Amino acid sequence: MLRLILGIGFVFCLMGATFAQDTIRVMYYNLLNFPDDSPERIEDLRQIMGYAQPDILVVCELQSSEGADLILNEALNVWGEDKFEAAEYVDGPYTDNMLFYNSDLLGFIGQEEIPTDLRDINEYQLYYKNPGLGASSDTIYLNLYGVHLKAGSGFFNRRKEQAIVLKYYLNTLSNAENIFVGGDFNFYSGNESGCLAIRETGDVDLFDPISSIGDWNNNGAYANIHTQSTRTAPLADGAGGGMDDRFDLIFTTADVLDNTNGINMIEGSYQALGQDGDRFNSAINSPYNPSVPDSVSSALYFMSDHLPVLLDLKTDYTADISSHVKPNVEWFYNATTNELVFNQPIQNAQFELYDLSGKLILQQTIEIAQTIEIPSHLNNGLFCWNLLEDHAVLKGKLVKK
Repeated sequence: MLRLILGIGFVFCLMGATFAQDTIRVMYYNLLNFPDDSPERIEDLRQIMGYAQPDILVVCELQSSEGADLILNEALNVWGEDKFEAAEYVDGPYTDNMLFYNSDLLGFIGQEEIPTDLRDINEYQLYYKNPGLGASSDTIYLNLYGVHLKAGSGFFNRRKEQAIVLKYYLNTLSNAENIFVGGDFNFYSGNESGCLAIRETGDVDLFDPISSIGDWNNNGAYANIHTQSTRTAPLADGAGGGMDDRFDLIFTTADVLDNTNGINMIEGSYQALGQDGDRFNSAINSPYNPSVPDSVSSALYFMSDHLPVLLDLKTDYTADISSHVKPNVEWFYNATTNELVFNQPIQNAQFELYDLSGKLILQQTIEIAQTIEIPSHLNNGLFCWNLLEDHAVLKGKLVKK
């Protein structure tokens, strides 16, 4: 039987358009009291990071600077990589937030702690390293906020009070643009008072990028966006019960959605990693989860009782870049012949194939071709590929079976 893997079948494949290599992926993740008594979970986090490949990672429920160092050195800067840097770890009350970023794409400006009655909300400011950036040039700024509000169904008012603290702080910003407010909000509904405060109070409106405000808790109609819990039964730490809550979100300002200030969220990129919509009251790895490799669904199960949420951004540079890759390029993987098949010829391009760890395993120049052969001797598994033509790149993933 001829087995075809369509390009649109992968969560992270950007098909039908071309993007510069500096598309920016933002991820927020509740790490469940990391490292606690199980620092070996760094192996699970390494697996998740190797698959998702975020450029900005904001975490909550971090317990120590040692945990931050583990993340930086054993989950991000691995396999010869050294581009990731971290904000300053601040040991606030209770558990902490932290930011890590790809320093090839982004520069760090500064950070602030915003106290609440439970734990800090953390502000991190980054700038985009525009390839044409000069001493007198302007650039694109990103303002990121790490949030972890009070948990529990009986604490609606405390979550509202913490949300208002943040919104009052945003009122004071002189440059309130390209704002991302993400983390574990513990909202049982998009209509509870804390979520309304996040979205509507103050001078800076925040938006759910996928316009899915509703009564999420234990509601199968929202199964495709639930983020907690990855397990049906609790492990040593964390909650069980299966996927039935949308606690983890990323809110943005309107300029991120309409490209007012230089960056634009890529439509369809907002994801709860591993959420295929068939997890309601079930675990992330059982029954079989086709949206991610088995190794990743297992890592998501053991790493935390929450799923990470992420979105992709493109910049004005990305949008305006000269591209020789023709528009409306589509592709599929023919697993019988081990070939990538395109709907139009590819010319004068560089093809790169990577394994899941990020190791470059094949690089070749394509003068003109409509198919690209994948080496048959490779082990079965998931592979990432880039097709670079001048300053543009088409990205995809394939499963070799």
